[in-house]
Amino acid sequence: MLLKIEQKKGAPGYLDGRLTVYAVLDIDPSDLLAMKHPIASMAYNNFLVAQGNYKEQNNLRDFLKSEMNISLEEGLEDFLDKLGGLESALDPQKLREKIDNFDELEEFIPTPAKIVPFRSETEILGQEGDVFFTGTFKNIGNAILSVNSFPILYQARFREQEIDKVRNEIEHLISQIEKTATPQEATFNTRGVNVEDKIMKEFIPNMLYCRKDPKVFSAAEKQFKMFMRGYQFTDDVEAIVSIIAHQAELTTKYFKLLELYAKKISEVHRENYGEAEKIRLEIDRLNGTT
Repeated sequence: MLLKIEQKKGAPGYLDGRLTVYAVLDIDPSDLLAMKHPIASMAYNNFLVAQGNYKEQNNLRDFLKSEMNISLEEGLEDFLDKLGGLESALDPQKLREKIDNFDELEEFIPTPAKIVPFRSETEILGQEGDVFFTGTFKNIGNAILSVNSFPILYQARFREQEIDKVRNEIEHLISQIEKTATPQEATFNTRGVNVEDKIMKEFIPNMLYCRKDPKVFSAAEKQFKMFMRGYQFTDDVEAIVSIIAHQAELTTKYFKLLELYAKKISEVHRENYGEAEKIRLEIDRLNGTT
C-alpha cells in the first residue's frame, strides 16, 4: 500500500477510468461546522470525496477517425478501401507511422476531479468504477490536497494503460491487414492447388482466430468465399462459415465436420464424385439428418 493509499474497490492492476477518491477528517464535527473553509461545508460525516470520469480517452476508433478520417464502424473491408485499396495502399507501415507519433496526439492536461458530498462510506463504495481511500487527516487542507492530487496520478496511469491498449489493438489490426493483403490469386478451380490444405491450414484457422471479432471475421470469410468461387455446392461453403461463426462452443463433432467438408470439397475438386458422396453421407450422419 503506497503512501497509505488503499484501493477499496476495483481490479488491482487495471484502472476502470471512473474514479472516486475519499479521505476521512479526524476533526470534531462541531469544529468542522464552525470552520469558514469553503470545502468544510462539503464534508459530510467527516468524509471528503472527489470524483472524476476519465473513461472518455482516445481509443482505436477515435484515433483512426481523428488522424485518418476512417471509421471502423463501416467494417474492415471499407476500412481497407479507405486506406487506398488492397492492391496499392494496404501498407501496414502507414499505421505503424501513426503509432510512432501516437504520444503526440495531444498534450496531456489533467482534468480536475470534483468535490462531491457523500454521507457514508457505504454510499461511497457503491459508486461505479474504482474507489481509493487516501487516509485520515487532522488538517482539512491536507485532506483536500490528497483527494485533489491523487486523481492527477490516476489519470496519468489510466492514460498510459489506454495508450498501451490502443497500441495493441492497432498492432492486431495491422496483423489482420497483412493477412488480408496476402495475395489470394489461387481459387478452387486453380490447377495444382491443394484445396484441402488451403482450407484446413489457411482459411479455417484464420476464421477460427477471428471469430470473436465480427468485423475482422467478415474479411476472413470474404477471403474464403473468394477462394471458393466456382464451387457448385455452395451449401458446403456456408456450412463451414456457419459452424465457425455461430457455434458458441466448437466441440469434437464440429471440428470433425469442418474436416469432412474440406475433404468433400477437395474430392469434388478432383472430380472424385463417388468419394465426395460417401463423405456427404458421413456429414449427414454427424448432423443427424440420416
